[in-house]
Amino acid sequence: MSSYLVMLQTNSNQPFIFSSPRLREQIGASFEITLLSRWVKEAAFDMKLPSMSTSEKGIKALPATFWVSDSSGKVIIRFTETDGDPKELAKRLIREVTLRALTEAPGLDVTGVFVQMSSNTVDAGDLNALDSVFLEYSLNRRPAAARFPQFPFLQRAEESALPASTPLTDEDERNIRELAKDLGVPLLADRDREEQIPTQTGKDKGRSLSLPSRVKRAWSRSARRLQLEDVVKRQHTSEEPKGTITNLYEDPFQLEKAFQDTSDESDAANAVPELSSVGVIHIDGNGVGAIMRDLGEAFKGVCCHLDSLEEPAYNHKDNPCNIDEDRFQWFVMEVNYRLDGVVKQAVAKAWKKVTEIARKDKLPGPPVVPVLVGGDDVTVYTDGRYAIPFAEAYIHHYEELTKDDDLLSVLAIIAGGKKPDAPERDHFEIGDYIIQKPGPLTASAGVAIVGRNFPFHIAYDLAEGLVSRGKKLGKKKDTVPCSTIDFHVLRDATVLDPDDTLDEYKGRTQRPFLIGHYAPQRIGDATTASSEETPAAAPQPLSSWARILQAVAAFDGKKPDAPTQTTGDPFPRARANRIVKLLADYVKVPKDDKAVQAACHGYVLKEDEKVSATQEQIDKDREEPNNDKRKTKRCEHPICKIRLEWTDAQENARGTKALVKALGPVPSKTRLDDSDEHTEDCIEQVRWLLDLIDLSGNLPDGYLASRISSDTDGADPEEAADNPTEGGAK
Repeated sequence: MSSYLVMLQTNSNQPFIFSSPRLREQIGASFEITLLSRWVKEAAFDMKLPSMSTSEKGIKALPATFWVSDSSGKVIIRFTETDGDPKELAKRLIREVTLRALTEAPGLDVTGVFVQMSSNTVDAGDLNALDSVFLEYSLNRRPAAARFPQFPFLQRAEESALPASTPLTDEDERNIRELAKDLGVPLLADRDREEQIPTQTGKDKGRSLSLPSRVKRAWSRSARRLQLEDVVKRQHTSEEPKGTITNLYEDPFQLEKAFQDTSDESDAANAVPELSSVGVIHIDGNGVGAIMRDLGEAFKGVCCHLDSLEEPAYNHKDNPCNIDEDRFQWFVMEVNYRLDGVVKQAVAKAWKKVTEIARKDKLPGPPVVPVLVGGDDVTVYTDGRYAIPFAEAYIHHYEELTKDDDLLSVLAIIAGGKKPDAPERDHFEIGDYIIQKPGPLTASAGVAIVGRNFPFHIAYDLAEGLVSRGKKLGKKKDTVPCSTIDFHVLRDATVLDPDDTLDEYKGRTQRPFLIGHYAPQRIGDATTASSEETPAAAPQPLSSWARILQAVAAFDGKKPDAPTQTTGDPFPRARANRIVKLLADYVKVPKDDKAVQAACHGYVLKEDEKVSATQEQIDKDREEPNNDKRKTKRCEHPICKIRLEWTDAQENARGTKALVKALGPVPSKTRLDDSDEHTEDCIEQVRWLLDLIDLSGNLPDGYLASRISSDTDGADPEEAADNPTEGGAK
């Protein structure tokens, strides 16, 4: 029996979302991408396939063989001869879905391709063939923007390179409202409106906007309501009091006013204060691409375990495939749905966490705007001071959820390395992969903290670059990649190239940071030894991330183990900035300049240049008016200046000793990168100063206190994310 696979996929999702600087449009664009699965389903219903079934209640259902993969922005389905000519059915489905995308989501690029299957059951070879055809076809397609006419007599739209369009018609708005109702959009708070689900505003009608902008804006409110409804359901198991969704800033106009300057809208409220900084968070799962590319091999190892899988403790879609008819097809769908459920659950839990932190500080919860949640890919906007806490909370929950998942925890080994000589104990075998105890999937987060009104697309590119840097550090041969967090506080509003911006900080910080389940194993003894008072590196009850936060507390003049209590001795900011500038000079010195570095002794006595001068001698010399009579001289090499400044800080600056002690067991990125690195401790310590300056200014006090205390006393097991445990690829 001849069968065909059909793949429909949205392309260039980021350009589609970021083509407009307006937050409302980005919310609407993100939602439009999710409509692909619905379009495919409804187009298949309209084809009236003979194999479709109808329940007693009149509910139609597609055959169990129909769905092969269903994720955000990518759908694979299957046609068989049971329903007619599968090739013609494939062509018809692609035509119907792409036409609908063209009319209902203008500007969204949807591609459809098909291949004939090699047998009556789906296998990995068929999926690889489908991907090859898709890549070849994509190279020869015109971009979506080319569909819009560009003639001199057409008016240019506001904030767009596309031509202006007439306002949406009453019929257009009615169609959007009907679809919103079908999707289950809850009623908005403004219940006195004649139309409960508004689309375009009166002012939008009078503006010169492109057609994609008009449709995105029309969807923004409904999209936000659907998003919040799903988040609240995942955050809470019991019915929440009225107003919960409203408190999460349901109105896109409110959000837009918080993140950027906007023209006044008649129905925009002032409930959200303007943010002092904006956090753009991008998070990507480690090795998930490898998992999806190697599903055939993974299936060989887990197929015998599929019948005994436990139901995961998070919401996810029901698998429409039949495990008894095609186990591989069922397996692919199950992986899709479990990954989708984990990502959405982790977003909801992280959202809840930052809201709780804000309320403990007697502040309203920060506005959180997920603009891209698909597969293992997440992009979120929020208040700059809550961006790093959100990213860390997301990674924690993502690891915990995947570790406890019977299927995803085993698949984590595909994201790691091969080691056929692992001890023969209780283990799974998947080809050359051997794992003793399943562990979690991991993720890398990049956080760009920028000023209000900063272009989202540039901040996103920066966050994406930070993710790439983190992934490089997190990778290690023969093991599952470690989770990482990297961040950057952008002070220059004229930045054009994110890579150039990040390169300027090379060697001046300890970022990225290793966090999560595998961090203790990766860090090991690669810590910064600081003083005789600091014990040698050894397994510690505190996570590496909690220790970094302790250093932040000490830098701020707070007790490292109790950040709510102040010592009154913060490290001087002026001195910190001065040392950071000296460090910038130091990293420019060639590494092979050993002769210069060996001759550096800071202040030295003239009588014996190998003997360093004491602070008392230096002070006495400074009082001598005659330069010829001075007994000390200063080496001008950058490392000498740093040594002197750091030594002087330890002797004279209040709070420095507490800071040095806190930095002692904190891992050094330089030594993580190169185990043979012999950079002296003072350099490793001062490399933390820029990180501490930035973290201090962009972490709420409540977060420091809650995160450190939960890791110290174990009172909050949900947040004890980084304790060393067995598991994962060995």
